[in-house]
Amino acid sequence: PQCHVAMHDGGGQRMTPELRVDDALIEKPVFGGGSGGTAVLDDSDFSVSTILKQLESIQQGTPKNIVILGTRHCSLLHQQIIELLSYALVLSDNHLFTSGATGTHAAAIRGALRANNQELLTVILPQTIKRQPREIRELLGQVNRVIELGHSELPLDAASRICNSELLAKGDQLIVFAFHDSKTLRETIEEAKSLSLLVTVLFLD
Repeated sequence: PQCHVAMHDGGGQRMTPELRVDDALIEKPVFGGGSGGTAVLDDSDFSVSTILKQLESIQQGTPKNIVILGTRHCSLLHQQIIELLSYALVLSDNHLFTSGATGTHAAAIRGALRANNQELLTVILPQTIKRQPREIRELLGQVNRVIELGHSELPLDAASRICNSELLAKGDQLIVFAFHDSKTLRETIEEAKSLSLLVTVLFLD
């Protein structure tokens, strides 16, 4: 499998070169700053302190509202990356916004909870807590700020589009973990760019 990273500014312009991960060496991408630089960390360097140094350029000295969205279907390695990323973001005083479900969102919630600052974590659900899988309901039980939009009458994909728009309205930056055929997430990426959010996309295929 290959892993591609692309960053876009609010106008849709590519900001960094594409990174590829092959089977020989699992390299973990960390997102670069406004200059277009991108750092790639190998296993020996992938520590929370290193992530924080790399994320300094994202912060630019001012905490931001960061939205993390992504697929339910991601590997354990990708979940660990997402968890460490969200942990580092909250530790550096950014407010993390995400949604429910397994995979990306659950990993983002776990990382934020590890940072032990509930004021900097908000979870917005397209439907209700009761509609979440049991393990996610247990995880959400640890979160102080959970907003239920209650669109239970809608199909999940339609409810998720509304939820994603709600999240984007609260964010300064969007970080997405997706597959190339993730239609709803790709629509969300385009919406974020139209709102002039900084958009970082990690394609998992």
